[in-house]
Amino acid sequence: MYTEVFQKSQSACQIHNLWLECAGENDFPYKALNSDELEHLLLAAEPGIRKMSLLHENGRAFASGSYIEGEERGFITMVLTAADARRRGLGSEMLCVLEAEMKKRFRMKEIHISYFDPVNLVWEIPGHPGCEHPNSPGVDISSSAYGFFHAAGYQDYSRQNSYFRRIGDYEVPAAIKEIEARLNADGYSIRVYDPDTMEGITDMIDHLENSMWRKSILGEPLPADGGRPILVPVKNGRVLGFAGPLDVEASGRGFFSGIAVDPSARGRGVAKVLFSALCANLRAIGASYMTLFTGEDNPARRIYEAAGFAIVKSWAEMKKEV
Repeated sequence: MYTEVFQKSQSACQIHNLWLECAGENDFPYKALNSDELEHLLLAAEPGIRKMSLLHENGRAFASGSYIEGEERGFITMVLTAADARRRGLGSEMLCVLEAEMKKRFRMKEIHISYFDPVNLVWEIPGHPGCEHPNSPGVDISSSAYGFFHAAGYQDYSRQNSYFRRIGDYEVPAAIKEIEARLNADGYSIRVYDPDTMEGITDMIDHLENSMWRKSILGEPLPADGGRPILVPVKNGRVLGFAGPLDVEASGRGFFSGIAVDPSARGRGVAKVLFSALCANLRAIGASYMTLFTGEDNPARRIYEAAGFAIVKSWAEMKKEV
């Protein structure tokens, strides 16, 4: 009833045709990809990552998932059914088969649909042609997929909101300038990280206990070695946070790995000033817009909203025991 799909196969071509057929639908905001891009995304081997895609025998539905070696959870990346084959149980059938095959091969205890899926689906910002975000942190709650996964036994465990703002004309708000002036008077400044004159960045990242930030910030080469600049708040030569790295993607999107402030410097408006500086610096190097996401209950949303960012899509992170 199904075929496991591999690169450079007829099945891979069928998946690509189905992807293009559905691209642009309200329920399918994902970017149209060429065949090589889609095969790399869903099928190509990567160190420490196992991928699996299954195609229904009629070629009108497929399901795709992934697994990070050593973990006890896998990920559902996509279940897609052609418009003329929906409401016939094909999607549910493919999801059940994929769950069973992944559990058998990867010895998982749970399957998640979340930001941590190593297969990143690029989606297009509604109402803003040419603007995109490089990952979908869960299931679009406005789509039929949300009800589909609920019916299949998946439960919400987190709600994420995606934010968007054009920054080609970004100017630091007057209220942020006032906070920055107070911080400057108290010895704080926002600067590009320089290991020769600043200390404490490793301790600061360790305090935040975020392995992804440790990789993206501490693993970033210095600009002198070909790396990208990182903005940091500094007091008395000590790093008390980060934002960046500064970079512009091919679409014009200002890159955003994250923003954080050391607990010792919170409650003073440092994060708002730091994020505004990030927007201004990204505009200065050619970014035309920015996107990001954060948890619905995360106080960090106030930082983004103060800079004029607005929610464009909401997502549910979901999981199921298997």
